[in-house]
Amino acid sequence: MPYRFVLFDVGGTLVGPRGSFGAVYARALADLGLALDPARAEQSLQQAMREMEQAIPRGADRYRHFPGGEQEFWLRFARRTLELASGAPVDSGWALCALDRIRDVFREPGAWTVFPDVRPALDALKQDGARMAVVSNWDSQLPRVLEMLGLAPYFAEIGVSHLEGVEKPDPEIFRRVLARLGAQPAEALHVGDVPGLDIAGARAAGVAAVLVDRRGVPGLDDQAIPSLSELPSIVRGSA
Repeated sequence: MPYRFVLFDVGGTLVGPRGSFGAVYARALADLGLALDPARAEQSLQQAMREMEQAIPRGADRYRHFPGGEQEFWLRFARRTLELASGAPVDSGWALCALDRIRDVFREPGAWTVFPDVRPALDALKQDGARMAVVSNWDSQLPRVLEMLGLAPYFAEIGVSHLEGVEKPDPEIFRRVLARLGAQPAEALHVGDVPGLDIAGARAAGVAAVLVDRRGVPGLDDQAIPSLSELPSIVRGSA
């Protein structure tokens, strides 16, 4: 078997929001009396995230960038998303109230979906004897999310950017997870959905990588796989 260790990104690779992040935001904020169009909410949060990423050095832990840490990052993000979606200024008090409700919703299993190809692929890899781990840019809640969705038992290590203090594409996060696994880079394969983070970061660490393209983006990568159904054969070297 060419790869004894398989590393996984989480968001967009293993799990996603139920419907869209904008739809989850709209459901959460409806409880506070704010009616948001899910499509506009999705566009707004995507723009807000792009603005946040432009303000933070690539590879740095975004959740440590602001003096208030993780809480301030999400408060700034929620406030900017609401301003873009509503077209009006949002005061910090209301933004904090909205953030609390959004967080409550994302703590519920119903906010998330595990893609249907994920568990069969993980089961097949486990049966083949591969050791698996997570390497994900996420906040401190990721271990809880994986437990809640029943995915945590598959992974020998869970590398979370905020807990490591470094994000993909910095190869350091891959090196740390490999070290804890007792793995050499040549023995590992990383699977993710963002070329500039997952593919670039893994290869910088000497780890082979495969891109999963669930949306069928034209020209994204000739070697991309449409789902994880093909992954076990790649890991076995029989693809």
